[in-house]
Amino acid sequence: MTGEPLSEVEAYLQALSRVRGAVQRCHPGGEGLVSLLRLYRSRAMEKTGILCEGLEYNFHGSGCLFVEVDGAEVDVDFLEEKLEVFDPWRVRRFSMSVENEPSGSLEGIAEACRSLVSQGRLTEPRSGWFSIAA
Repeated sequence: MTGEPLSEVEAYLQALSRVRGAVQRCHPGGEGLVSLLRLYRSRAMEKTGILCEGLEYNFHGSGCLFVEVDGAEVDVDFLEEKLEVFDPWRVRRFSMSVENEPSGSLEGIAEACRSLVSQGRLTEPRSGWFSIAA
């Protein structure tokens, strides 16, 4: 069964919400995922490891890959070290990690994200990069 782009994006957003919740429970009072980036950059946190609840993390370039206990991969980048962002490729990677058959194209995922931007659920701080609206 082929997924629809909007369903793919919604599933990624639910997983991202779970990751954010786990990070908040592990590091209460922090600023979410960006707090982890600061800890890593200050060398107070290793490049890879396991947070509470079995959530794995691996910092890379300008982002971090989180792997949930069930193997779901939630990858985010950080824009100017302040804002977590994702692109259609990261949504696709998540879908494949949970063994969902991806929708037709990355452009379809981008269009689905832009429809969520028009609804006020996401922002597009840079062309092709999306973030959950505050």
